[in-house]
Amino acid sequence: MRKTRWSAYILQKLQQSKLSTLMVTCFIAFNLLLVSIIVWLAYQSFSAVTFTEISKARLALLNESTRRGFDFITGVTGTSYGLASNRELSNLLDTSNTGRLAQIHQRREVSKILDHTMVVSDGITSIELYTDAFNEVTVTMADRIFPVDAISNDSWFAALEKADAAWVPLRENESGQSLVGYAQRIYDSRGGTVAYVLIRLSRADIVRRFADVPMVLDGKVLLVDTAGNVVMQIGKADPSGGSTGQSDQEDQSRPEEKQTIAQGTVDGTDSSSSIIDSAWIQEHARPGEDGFEVVSGQPGGAELVLYSRPAMLQWRLVQTIPVYTLLSPVRQAGWQILGIAVLGLLCSAVLAYLFVRQIIRPLRQLIKRMRQLEKGDFDTRVKLSFTEEYAHLAYGFNHMASQLTMLMEQVKEESRAKREAQTSLLEAQIKPHFLYNTLDMIHWRALDYEAKDISRMIVQLSKLLRIGLSGGRLFIRVRDELEHARCYVSIQSERLPFSIQYEERIDPRIRGCHIPKIILQPFIENAVMHGHPLEGTLRIQVCIAPAEGAVADITIRITDNGQGLPEDWNMEDARGIGVRNVHQRIQLYCGQRYGVQLRNGSSGGVEVEITLPRIETEEHLNLWLGGEK
Repeated sequence: MRKTRWSAYILQKLQQSKLSTLMVTCFIAFNLLLVSIIVWLAYQSFSAVTFTEISKARLALLNESTRRGFDFITGVTGTSYGLASNRELSNLLDTSNTGRLAQIHQRREVSKILDHTMVVSDGITSIELYTDAFNEVTVTMADRIFPVDAISNDSWFAALEKADAAWVPLRENESGQSLVGYAQRIYDSRGGTVAYVLIRLSRADIVRRFADVPMVLDGKVLLVDTAGNVVMQIGKADPSGGSTGQSDQEDQSRPEEKQTIAQGTVDGTDSSSSIIDSAWIQEHARPGEDGFEVVSGQPGGAELVLYSRPAMLQWRLVQTIPVYTLLSPVRQAGWQILGIAVLGLLCSAVLAYLFVRQIIRPLRQLIKRMRQLEKGDFDTRVKLSFTEEYAHLAYGFNHMASQLTMLMEQVKEESRAKREAQTSLLEAQIKPHFLYNTLDMIHWRALDYEAKDISRMIVQLSKLLRIGLSGGRLFIRVRDELEHARCYVSIQSERLPFSIQYEERIDPRIRGCHIPKIILQPFIENAVMHGHPLEGTLRIQVCIAPAEGAVADITIRITDNGQGLPEDWNMEDARGIGVRNVHQRIQLYCGQRYGVQLRNGSSGGVEVEITLPRIETEEHLNLWLGGEK
């Protein structure tokens, strides 16, 4: 119900608003909808293309970071190979024929070589040597030389026995800094294994390797090992969930942050509630390939996850960037475009208003002239406009005003003629009155001289004239029209040399109906004057009854036994004015569907059929005379 009232209220307001307001409103609404759709589609298309291109660029940058970040592999393997190929080190490890004091000296020299290598090698936590050559020697100072039993139980030691060197995962040592190491065998001159060198790398070492690579400054970067486990997070996590890369100077200037970065994550876990973990990486990251994927359902919204191509160590970097952050410049560009569109829409609205106002001006002029016409100024005219439609309206208005002017003149002329006719009618009413009195005096004088035939003719002629004039009325009742016809037949019977047999067949329901006056006498007169009966007696029959199939019509049939009509006769061939006069008067008073038809009868003579409306009351007659039918 409330919705219906609201719709009715809007419809009422629309009906009361001006055309210019409606046009401007529709123009603004259409343009607003069009601009909104265009901006939205453009933003979606631009966002999709930009997002894809940015993702590809970020992935390429991540691959470059991976490649450059793992360049330390070459340095580590070179250091390990240098130690393994050091002849002096191999000789010092040969303690088969030396005494206890010599072994102590040899161990110290080996320790010096490891310390020197540690000093000249950057980015290495420690270099350790595992050998059984010095198991018999007890040392008083800690060094980096350990027995082989210290690593023989590690999971990676069995794999090392089958290879010369390998990258191995390490347990944290006493300092808690170990992350990954590189182990290599050292052979003696006889080809036997005399020692194992292990180069340890810590989290800080690896982070320092990525400090100078072109890593992106937003998002979170994870270091993932060969099995897909998250080893650590690189970079300092910011409050928004992103991370920032750090240089060597930043590491030195802010040691407390460096310590936080070095610790990273423990066992591949993070304190955040992100779903990007080791299980997700193992499921989505394709082995040996790089790629990116949008992950929804994150606590901070959707995130773009990029994973690089594995490096030589078969480790890779996985970076997560919030999509909201990634598309921030695109949104700013979108708002700028929307602002420009709104500004253009306002400018177009102003131009539309001026344009619509110019278009509506001819209509306002037309409305102004119509109001003048309503006040009776029929001489007002509208100037033709430059557009075709307004030109047609202006022409139609001017033509209407001209027609109204002409009709007003015609009405004035008809009113003047009507007044003159009424005056003439008043004057003419005196003459029939004088005529009736004179005929009445002749009738009584004829009776004084016992001229009954003359008296009878005078009476019939008086009735004929009284009914014919009827006080100026156009319609009379059927019974009066029949009386008028009988008077005419009676007068003609007295003056013609042949007898006339006149017969009437009238439906009683029709006798009181109104019909145009003097419509029977002209056809009876034609039968009398032009019929010339073949048998010496003229038979005339008048039948008046309701029309078949039409309740509201009356049919009058007049038949005679005269000579009939010529071949191919029609109404236009009528020489007298009586027949045409009756037909025209019936159509003028009653309409085009009524009138007179003449044809030869089936048994000779002429058959006249007159169709009239059935008018029973004065009110009904007034409607017909008033033109409402």
